[in-house]
Amino acid sequence: MSAAPSANPPEKRPINPWTFWIPIIMIVLGVAVLYNYLIFSSIQKKEDKITLADGTVLRRPPFMGRLEKDMEFTERNGQKVHLADLKGKVIIASWVFTRCPRGCAGVIAKLKKLYDEFGGNPGIQFVSFTLDPEDTPEMMQKFARGIDIKDTDHWWFLNGEKDVVRNFMTFSLKFRPVQDLPEADRLTPDDKYIHDLRVAIVDHQGHVRGLYDVMNGDADTQKFYDELIRTELRYFLEEQKKGQP
Repeated sequence: MSAAPSANPPEKRPINPWTFWIPIIMIVLGVAVLYNYLIFSSIQKKEDKITLADGTVLRRPPFMGRLEKDMEFTERNGQKVHLADLKGKVIIASWVFTRCPRGCAGVIAKLKKLYDEFGGNPGIQFVSFTLDPEDTPEMMQKFARGIDIKDTDHWWFLNGEKDVVRNFMTFSLKFRPVQDLPEADRLTPDDKYIHDLRVAIVDHQGHVRGLYDVMNGDADTQKFYDELIRTELRYFLEEQKKGQP
């Protein structure tokens, strides 16, 4: 009998160096990411508070968006104004229209109280946008005078092209979209729209910082937002004073 041929030993494959290095690289990257996160969190915790002159410590409200470009609107005095004119100011913005049979009067009443409290500060600008393209400067002037708002320097009532105004309010200021109300659902012939009754605040750097439900149907929730808007407005004014982003 002939001897069976001897089997060749299996060839050893060379070890791929990446098999060794990849886990080490992943660990190093993980440590670096964790370190940067901890450093950033530490910095953020230090910066998300402001201490007022009276010792009150306020926490930083969030950033919701940013006003990226200038816009032109018509003020109730008939003059053209630009958002760029408000650079460096804290803006308190709202929806309104002159023949509104629903919540506009309530929103304006809330804003009027804020104006009486903070309106003397030259760093604040109240801006109310009409969502009704039929509101003329004369109608807005009459509306403002009817609620004893004569100041055209620190409180603007603005109108403009319908789609431009609505897109700005929805996409830039983060208000909910306006709904055109069918005739069958109207309380009066002028009851043409359902619109957001919240109030927005934009800080001195053009960041949208909050929407405040000051007309919420629940009394406790409404009171919460009444207090919150005042607290956070003080924060934004302190940021403005210190020149912080």
